[in-house]
Amino acid sequence: MIYTSIIRKGQQLGRQISFPTLNLDPNILPNTQKLGVYQATVVVNKKEYKAVLFFGPKKTFEEVTNVLEINLLDFDQEIYGQSVSFTLGKFIRPVIKFSSLEELKKQIARDIKLAWPN
Repeated sequence: MIYTSIIRKGQQLGRQISFPTLNLDPNILPNTQKLGVYQATVVVNKKEYKAVLFFGPKKTFEEVTNVLEINLLDFDQEIYGQSVSFTLGKFIRPVIKFSSLEELKKQIARDIKLAWPN
């Protein structure tokens, strides 16, 4: 299934840990969607990018509301307010609460390798 959402400005926490994300409307995913990290493919300006998607609460930051964030690989543009489309690939892992930002950074790097091993 293809999902489409407008990119909105987030807290820019991903940028602070070297993994910037696109922040999308989490309500576009069905409420039955499993929470966690997924492989994803994103189309921005008619170009396709490999990505890793996070759907769920950011437990590391004590948040309880679900967010939808996508880290595009090999992408570095400001595109707030634009529309993007994406598809979900394989499920990588459930939501985890990390004890430090460094632990979170290491796990994101592992998630990327699991999602796109080549």
